[in-house]
Amino acid sequence: MICQITLKAPNHKIRYNVLMPIVTLKEIHISFGPQVIFDRLDLKIYPAEKVGLVGPNGCGKTTLLKMILGVLPPDAGQIHQRKALRFGYLPQEPVFSGEKTVLEELHTSAQEILDLQKRLHDSAHALSGLSGCELKAAMHQYDRLSGEFEIMGGYKYETRIKEIAAGLGLEEKHYSLKTTQLSGGQLSRLGLAKVLLAGASLLLLDEPTNHLDWDATLWLEKFLKNCGGAALIVSHDRFLLDRLVCKIVEIRDRGADVFPGNYSTYRQEKEKRDIELGRQYEQRLEFIEKTRDFVVRNINRKGTKGVARGRQTRLDNLLKANPDFLEKPKHAREISFKFADVEGKGKRVDMVVACKNLTKRFDGLTLFENLSFELLTGERTGIIGPNGMGKTTLLKLALGQIQPTSGIVVLKPSLSVGYLDQAGAELNPENTVLEEATSVVPEMLPEQMRRRLGAFLFVKDDVFKKVADLSGGERNRLALCKLVLSAPEVLMLDEPTNHLDIPGIEALENALQNYTGTIIAVSHDRFFLDSIARRLIVLGADELGKTSPGKFEFINGSFSRYAELLEQRALEQAVGRQAAKPKRPKRDKPRKTTLPELKQFNPWPAEKIEQAIEETEAKIKGLYESFSNEKVYKDYKLLAQVQNEVKEKEQYLELLYKAYELKTSSS
Repeated sequence: MICQITLKAPNHKIRYNVLMPIVTLKEIHISFGPQVIFDRLDLKIYPAEKVGLVGPNGCGKTTLLKMILGVLPPDAGQIHQRKALRFGYLPQEPVFSGEKTVLEELHTSAQEILDLQKRLHDSAHALSGLSGCELKAAMHQYDRLSGEFEIMGGYKYETRIKEIAAGLGLEEKHYSLKTTQLSGGQLSRLGLAKVLLAGASLLLLDEPTNHLDWDATLWLEKFLKNCGGAALIVSHDRFLLDRLVCKIVEIRDRGADVFPGNYSTYRQEKEKRDIELGRQYEQRLEFIEKTRDFVVRNINRKGTKGVARGRQTRLDNLLKANPDFLEKPKHAREISFKFADVEGKGKRVDMVVACKNLTKRFDGLTLFENLSFELLTGERTGIIGPNGMGKTTLLKLALGQIQPTSGIVVLKPSLSVGYLDQAGAELNPENTVLEEATSVVPEMLPEQMRRRLGAFLFVKDDVFKKVADLSGGERNRLALCKLVLSAPEVLMLDEPTNHLDIPGIEALENALQNYTGTIIAVSHDRFFLDSIARRLIVLGADELGKTSPGKFEFINGSFSRYAELLEQRALEQAVGRQAAKPKRPKRDKPRKTTLPELKQFNPWPAEKIEQAIEETEAKIKGLYESFSNEKVYKDYKLLAQVQNEVKEKEQYLELLYKAYELKTSSS
């Protein structure tokens, strides 16, 4: 994939290709014990590319990032990197020492700027003891360092910290907290903020939207779109991959397949490619069968046995040179299931959930107040909003697990409800996988149950694992299996895509699209919501999608419709602000007059100019001496202000010198 850049000139276009990759992986092989992760993998990453990295869990995506980073060397093959390439790496679980505060950790993301700032302070401090030529040389050094500091963005760095931290949901009240006081989600946001602040030329991001609510995710999308560097992004967020990347790299069969375009294009092309690979395999099989049939029928027949032997020889040579010629295209095992049909679908429309004047408060925080709505049979509703604004709470209120502050929410009691809890509290950690699944349908025979579990990728001895020993993804698959076995009339899903890989999420979407009951789903997965929801309840967000506790809104349509609505409102608000600005009255353009630059000194006698020179020189000397003042050199704003004042005084001094020379030469 070569990204093309077009430069626009007044009367022509210049189009050129960014031909030189910044990272090249060639013939990469790596294994862990007997398990081969990559074999003869090739990949190139070009400047400014935003690349999505996809594949099933355990296929080696994180391993690939670590090899590019240089943390994990391959067993064989070569990795070439462009000189001076700066990496920014975000692991799935960032680790901090715990000794620093949030603000201190954010500052360490630009150590070069901090080091240069110290050199700048030291240089300013040294000025106070110098004079004459030494002072002039030291000032030259100080100006050079100051210029470097400005070019690196040193004077804007504190502002940049606040912008990125706020965009990712880290507020100023968090700055003084030690990292040991942060939640897992806050630690992930801090790790991401540090990576974005570092100004890397290649970002390696492993699930960057984990623990981000959708507001922060939208901010991250915009940031990555506007940043000039390249990015290799491992993500299950297909909405982000659709809006951001220019190519998808799929880890498959221990190699990397490259698909130009975004995620949706990749899915279409992958389906076509799989069909074509299957067709080519059938053609190869047909060729082999026909050749062998011809040889068997003609090997002993007079007149044709020479031709038969020749074909047999060519076939043997072909198979020897291509040992995988008859290998069937491999497909990773994927989760596959469907929900039982709900009886009476389409015959009668009943109320499933009735909510009237519902209010819920926790510790003085109002999650919602006077919330009213109705959900009917067969409706598909998504519940969205910033984290901590009551989405899970609303489900638990409907299930009767917690009580409202006031108002009512009623779930029709005659309906069977399947509830998927994102915390996994519905699973018994002491049970085996087989025991946990059998608890839903005790009458099902073990062999039948093992076949059902196999559809959720629990095979062989996996079914005897303890629930307590399962990974997050395995727990979610087991919870889904139990949900399907319960054959519910209403599905209440709390973040159902958590811990699932993309094939697992798409299998869930397919099952839900064919489900004939009622769906109520809390989710941050925008692509998933587009797939299954036809109505949205937005909790805790204002009209622009910003966090606003207590607010709620109903949207008829998918998440894409809501995203369009947010963009439209933001545009209307911006236009409104522009229109509200007071218009300046038009003034006649002043006539252009050219005054001599020294005309201001014409009335001054030479003595007054000489006195002004002495006073200005004294002021400049005082300003230079202030550079060594700790209060000045530790406050970058004050330091910049003093620098500007020095420049102004020096320019004024030059004018005084010229005026004095002119005055004394003419007298």
